[in-house]
Amino acid sequence: MKSKSSKIILLVISIVIIIIVIIAGVILMLNNNKKSNSTYIEEPKTEEKDKDIEVKKQLNIDESEYYDIAKLVRGYYGLLNKSNYMTRAGESFAEEQSVKESIYNVISKEYIERENITVEKIYDYVPDINETVTFVPDEMEVSEGMGIDKYLVSGTLIYTLDTEKYSEIKLFVNVDHKNKTFSIEPMSEQEQAQEKIEINNSEEEIAKNNNNNFEPSIMNQQELVMEKFNNLKLLMQRKSKKLYNMFDEEYRNKKFGNYQGYVQYIEDNYQRISTMYLTKYKVDELDGYTQYVCIDNYGRYCIFRDETVIDVAIFLDTYTADLPEFLEKYNKAKEQEKVGMNIEKFINSINEQDYKYGYEHLDEVFKRNNMPTQQDFENYIKNNMYENNSLEHNDVEKQGNTFIYKLAVKDANNEQSEQKNLTVIMQLKEETDFVMSFSMD
Repeated sequence: MKSKSSKIILLVISIVIIIIVIIAGVILMLNNNKKSNSTYIEEPKTEEKDKDIEVKKQLNIDESEYYDIAKLVRGYYGLLNKSNYMTRAGESFAEEQSVKESIYNVISKEYIERENITVEKIYDYVPDINETVTFVPDEMEVSEGMGIDKYLVSGTLIYTLDTEKYSEIKLFVNVDHKNKTFSIEPMSEQEQAQEKIEINNSEEEIAKNNNNNFEPSIMNQQELVMEKFNNLKLLMQRKSKKLYNMFDEEYRNKKFGNYQGYVQYIEDNYQRISTMYLTKYKVDELDGYTQYVCIDNYGRYCIFRDETVIDVAIFLDTYTADLPEFLEKYNKAKEQEKVGMNIEKFINSINEQDYKYGYEHLDEVFKRNNMPTQQDFENYIKNNMYENNSLEHNDVEKQGNTFIYKLAVKDANNEQSEQKNLTVIMQLKEETDFVMSFSMD
């Protein structure tokens, strides 16, 4: 009996313990749910959060985004170009009202309301364009808003029929990624001239119409390099000061000296620059930047060193400033190989008609006895070498600390050209510096 009673008591105690555990678990679960629901509900869109979103700046815009926005600007100016609606005979093939409506449809709703713009008066608020233009971007900043992203875009508007004509512009581009739409907000000359331009992003939606569709794209590597190369060509033809400031500072100072030296370089090489096109390229991911090495149809180099899409250093050759990959190779090379690399730099400078670089590396005694001025050196090269020279190394010997190289020179543009013999005498100096003299027969 006693044993049976004990079993009953133990059973009751076990049931009570189980009930207590279940009740405790339920209470704990309810508390957790309460906390979870509380956190979710208590995440309101406070004024402070809205403010943070409004002023957020994305400085590192990716490349596809950067060039997508540039395409929208180009399309906008194409829409404004009145010559696009004219036949060669000067007759209009588009109704003026329809053109005005198309332009009106891509202008920011906020701008239209602020300026009280009507379709009939649209030309009073947009640039007057009567010829073909293109746009090359250089700076871009974006404010990410609740509904749309607003871009402050600056760059160069290039008039394609006049290689001397260009203008620097700024405007706003709004993009609604949800609706896949965009709008443009023009800026007056006074607004563009301001040193600091605020990006006030308040629009929440851009309604779709027949003219404001936006389809984002992803540029492949070849398209990206072509865009960079072609933009460089356009800006060089117009002697752009903005482009001048985009060259690596050390390189710019050595290559041009100042802006006037840059202008003179373009004038001296204008025929080549105006007819160059990309033939080869290589992309290297290096420490902290991406490097694009381009070679044109004349065998000339153009190098873009991108930390970001808007933080770019440009080089037009491989000899004026020592690039990291050259330094690495040079420092590992034997003396004889270093001399060969320096000769290649010298010949590249001749092919570039960069007589300043070649003359600076001539031995002082040799210069004094044979070519007292840089003009003397230039005249000698023009009379004795080709416009585009290629080299073959024939023989080399070392005498003390001097190397004597014998080379064959031919016209790189003509395989049947006469071979000329070049003898180079070179001394290696500190780091990558050198001095040389030469003779031809």
